[in-house]
Amino acid sequence: MQKQRFWDRMRSAYQRYDRMMEKQGFYVVLGVCVLIIVLSAVFTFRQRKEARIPVVVEEVESVGGNQYAQTLEEELIASQGAAQPVVVPTEAPVSFGQPVTGVTIRFFSVDEPQYFAAANTWQVHTGIDLQTNYGDPVRASAAGEVTSVGEEGNLGLCVEVSHSEGYSTFYAGLSTAEYVKAGDPVQKGQVIAHAGNGVLSETEDGPHLHFEVRRNGKPVDPLLVFLGIDENNTV
Repeated sequence: MQKQRFWDRMRSAYQRYDRMMEKQGFYVVLGVCVLIIVLSAVFTFRQRKEARIPVVVEEVESVGGNQYAQTLEEELIASQGAAQPVVVPTEAPVSFGQPVTGVTIRFFSVDEPQYFAAANTWQVHTGIDLQTNYGDPVRASAAGEVTSVGEEGNLGLCVEVSHSEGYSTFYAGLSTAEYVKAGDPVQKGQVIAHAGNGVLSETEDGPHLHFEVRRNGKPVDPLLVFLGIDENNTV
């Protein structure tokens, strides 16, 4: 008797399910299909996102490694503003190094005279003065050939070296210059003299090297040349 009731209930439930499927079966199947599509899309999106992660990291590392690769023109535009006209100096064709390790105590100035207390006069300064100890070694700023060694009036004992591309360097106020003579080839960094305080108009500054750079006989700012820039880079 109980078994018969169980089967009657099962038959009744199946009939209700069958009637429901006849009326709403399409919508049930449609809902299942939509659910499958949504789940597939979510899974695919997550897979693609995870696959892109290594590429993003690599790009960030690349940018960090090249953060100094910005060109001089781009750097000047960024600092001055794109709306302003930008004049980009040309690169100096010769590699120059600082002849002594001292700091700059007097800067290059050919447009505005500077005051020199020892001479009690105002005059232009066609080089820079690099503070150093008396007798410290003075090194060739770049490879070249010694043009002259000797006394140069108020500038004291001097050495001049010629380089390629019309450049020459001038080392003044030296204490000694016994390592080289005119016509000798020199390499960049080679000791050519020793520092002193022989420039008469600059004696109040103490021991230092008066250093000049010229191109085709025209003085250029040595600090710009050290940086690989020459605003007067014209032949």
